[in-house]
Amino acid sequence: MRHEKGISWDLPRSAADRAAQLIAEITGASVARGIVDNDPEPQPRRVVRGDVARTERLLGIPVEVGHMGELLRPLEFEVREVDPAGTWEVAVPPHRLDVVEAVDVAEEFARAYGYPLIPGRLPRAALPPYRPDPSEPRHRVRRIMAGLGLDEVVTHALLSPDDLRRSGYDPTEPGIVRVANPLSEAHVLLRPVLYPSLLAALAENVRQRRLDPWIFEVGKTYHYVPAARQMPLGAETAGKGRFEVWHLGIALLGPATPAAVGSPPRDADVAQLKGLVEALHAALGAPLPGYRPEEPEERHPHLHPGRAARMVDSSGRAYGSLGEVDPRIAEEWGLTGNPVVSAINLPQLLALVPGTMRAAPVPAAQPVDRDLAVVLDQATPVGELLRLVRANAGPMLADAHLFDEYRGPQLGAGRVSYAVALRFQPGAAADEKAIEKALNRVRGALVHHLGAEIR
Repeated sequence: MRHEKGISWDLPRSAADRAAQLIAEITGASVARGIVDNDPEPQPRRVVRGDVARTERLLGIPVEVGHMGELLRPLEFEVREVDPAGTWEVAVPPHRLDVVEAVDVAEEFARAYGYPLIPGRLPRAALPPYRPDPSEPRHRVRRIMAGLGLDEVVTHALLSPDDLRRSGYDPTEPGIVRVANPLSEAHVLLRPVLYPSLLAALAENVRQRRLDPWIFEVGKTYHYVPAARQMPLGAETAGKGRFEVWHLGIALLGPATPAAVGSPPRDADVAQLKGLVEALHAALGAPLPGYRPEEPEERHPHLHPGRAARMVDSSGRAYGSLGEVDPRIAEEWGLTGNPVVSAINLPQLLALVPGTMRAAPVPAAQPVDRDLAVVLDQATPVGELLRLVRANAGPMLADAHLFDEYRGPQLGAGRVSYAVALRFQPGAAADEKAIEKALNRVRGALVHHLGAEIR
């Protein structure tokens, strides 16, 4: 007990007096007057402060400061009420070195009150408010991509410098996060982009003689940016200039379906990849992306320079890329055919998804289909053509898509003819004039902004 609870400051003098008393009684000696004490001043009592509300929560019974004083006074505790709000102070006796906090005083009160008198009661936990799962949007993207017929892969976030080099990227770039003590040469760098992981997955399928992998991955990329103001879009900080960003990567190689009699296989191309990306946007409820060619200074080194594009939102901000893999990069990875890949910044994509989805009733009138043929300069992006069509056709436009493309000597050098299918959904059967007005607005916008020739 002495080693467990310690010795109070006044115990040595009491022990010396008791020893002198016993010596006098046993031997008949006389005790001299006075005592030598190198610390004769009394020490102040330890004061512990607490509140009634917390004591009641700890013990599960109502507590009054006056009742607490009555029960603790025989144990040499002095209890007083500090304020009417329910705060109390207790002066602890010197020999109770184990009482240092309010919970220790509450234990002494419970012991004096009587443990059998405290009724048993099960805890009643207050459930926290509903908090949506932050990973649910990413799981939704996974479900959509799997529903579109793609297989999910989970690749390692650590790469070798050779993987980046084979993908066209510089492994010595200062923005790449490096591992201080890598376990192997294959796990030296944290991937700054998803493309090496996707290309490695395609190459592994080819080595296993599966020549038609259609895969996707939802994973993170990692970046080192010392200045916080340059934080990548949609990034989560890991501290000290390190950031991580969720991305969706898609890689297609070979046909979606095997060859059949009378149905030759069609290898994956940029058009099919674009269709998957737009199907994802439609399933999420996000507006369809626009496309613009990559500028030379921002070009992805793994993509074909003439068969790649950036995905942009309505404000023109890029949040993804898609295109055909450069043949030299495909050869470095041992890939056959023409693989196509895409990467989308998930936080930016999910920011385009509306908070609520609205459903329209089944229209009473039949849709009206119109075709529009325009001749443009071949340098004009198709995405800009479709953007102007959608922006000027009005609310009745239900769908607009390109269905034909023609180049020939009769159009002239550097000219191309596009055919766009428009579907209008009028509110009533007598809205033919409103549809013609919408078509005239579209024609005027194309002539004014793109210098188009309407055929």
